[in-house]
Amino acid sequence: MSLSDVKIIRIPDIIIGILPINGRGHEAEVATVLSLLQIILQKRVNVMHNKDGKPFIEGYNISISHTQGWATVILSEKHNVGIDIEYKSDRVCRVAKRFLRDDEPYIKTNDILYVWCAKESLYKLHSSLHLGFQDMRVDVEAAVIYDLRTRKSIPIFHYSTSNYLLTYVWE
Repeated sequence: MSLSDVKIIRIPDIIIGILPINGRGHEAEVATVLSLLQIILQKRVNVMHNKDGKPFIEGYNISISHTQGWATVILSEKHNVGIDIEYKSDRVCRVAKRFLRDDEPYIKTNDILYVWCAKESLYKLHSSLHLGFQDMRVDVEAAVIYDLRTRKSIPIFHYSTSNYLLTYVWE
């Protein structure tokens, strides 16, 4: 790993880091996330998990995601956050019926991938609610996700490369 491999996105009160995973398997994913956090925070940290499985570190709200070859984290001292990263492929289309609602009539692979990532991001944001996919509705054109249980609408932000799509949300 080289520092030139790290992508850092800074927006007010939020930091996002993206880094290629060096190796295979869960241990490589964990090592990459810890490296990414150390680069961002300039110190080693321990990642713990609450009873719902949501990661946390002292002083920050955090969300973590990884996909084929990539890991990402989002951190904020002020906002609750959720993030998801997915490798770009058409495999998401094969499982689309499991997470698309009837009022989400998307057929383009990029739109379906966006919906998947957005719902994963919101699930991580509201992990204690244990939302199901039918409890969320995504409007791709408006870049908004609706939590149908709480009746909240939350803007979806994204970052995309030729390899992956990353979505993130906060409140």
